[in-house]
Amino acid sequence: MIRSILISLMGLGFSLGAGAAEVSVSDALEQAKKDLESSLTGLKEAREAIAAEKPELSSKFEEVALELREKRRLVRIARMGKEDREAALRAIERERLVRKQDAGYLASLLKDHALKVQTLAGPGTPELQVDPQVIATEADDEAQALKARLVVLDASMDRLESLLGGSMAPGEAVAPDGSVVKGEFAAAGPAMWFKADSGGLAGGAVGQGAGRLPRVVGADSEVHDLKSGATVFLPLDVTGGKARALEEIDGGAIDLVRKGGLWVWPILGLALLSLVFGLWKLIGFARYREPGEAWVTAITAALRSGDRDKAAQLAEGFSHPAGQVMAKLVSISSSTADVVEETLYEQLMGVQQKASSLLPVIAVTAATAPLLGLLGTVSGMIRTFNLITLFGSGDPKPLAGGISEALVTTLFGLVVAIPALVLHAFLSRRSQGIVQTTERLGLSFVNTLRQK
Repeated sequence: MIRSILISLMGLGFSLGAGAAEVSVSDALEQAKKDLESSLTGLKEAREAIAAEKPELSSKFEEVALELREKRRLVRIARMGKEDREAALRAIERERLVRKQDAGYLASLLKDHALKVQTLAGPGTPELQVDPQVIATEADDEAQALKARLVVLDASMDRLESLLGGSMAPGEAVAPDGSVVKGEFAAAGPAMWFKADSGGLAGGAVGQGAGRLPRVVGADSEVHDLKSGATVFLPLDVTGGKARALEEIDGGAIDLVRKGGLWVWPILGLALLSLVFGLWKLIGFARYREPGEAWVTAITAALRSGDRDKAAQLAEGFSHPAGQVMAKLVSISSSTADVVEETLYEQLMGVQQKASSLLPVIAVTAATAPLLGLLGTVSGMIRTFNLITLFGSGDPKPLAGGISEALVTTLFGLVVAIPALVLHAFLSRRSQGIVQTTERLGLSFVNTLRQK
């Protein structure tokens, strides 16, 4: 349109003057702009009208589509046989029963949740704002019961928000000395703190189950500042008191021995016996100095020079069982080499007996300790089964004593047996080394005598 106007104006330019032509072109452009704005305004109004009518058209379209699907379903049912209709009816009935059971299950879950919150809520925590009649009433229709108990969800969320924000309420708690004191609880989430009205008691509080007062653990003077609204930093037990309970249950070594029962004491006696004998042998072996070939060479050199006293002094002055054997061999060195060799083997029997003394006792403790532990295990299990006969297996607390005895005795048996076995192996190796060294040096002395 604008292009045609420009062409017309150009045609008129040939006949009109330059000034008149400029005026006609500007008017034409202005008119073209107005026409364009008018067209855009009309287009915008048309789009707005379409947008306004579109939801209504969409709604009508959905209604027609639903009506069409329903008519198609009715046509499909009409075309079905009697058996097919009965099968479809049974499937619908099964689905209805499943939905009914689900509604009843969800309604019971909401009821259990509300009861647990009301029963287990600690002091200082906000209450669940739900009408008790809603929880107690049992509706015949599961769907109606579920719909009525949905208020528990909203109340639980409101309670959770209040709990996370912190709350305070009066109540009673059990002090560390066992007395019951009155005061005020402060709760934030699962954590609780208690401040006594008198006496200055303040610290963290741990619940002890339904129907029992919370117990104050630890001490923290900053709890007093909570009521004034001051910002304080308080200790938080993320385990909910379980860490302290485990620490109290452990009780240390003395409590562990007490839990083991009667059979722990023989095991401890074997441990003491093995320890004393093992230390005695270790101290005895530590005093020995390992002799060498130079020592034997010095003794034989003294004998060859005819100085028997010096040879005997060299033999007896060495701190090792080989010294006593060598002194005996020096005393009979004037005899034949065969006699000296027989004397050597005779002395070796004494050295072996002395070196291995007390080692069988350690070996017995290493073998007997786990057997006593097993005996304690059997005794503890018998006790446990007797308690099961009396009280049943529903509550595990009465069974804890027998199970502890069964496991602790096995623990002590292994703790005693393993070090005793290692100690016996080390001492046996050392004893064999002493005998072998004595035999080697003695044979070296005998061979030197044969070379004379």
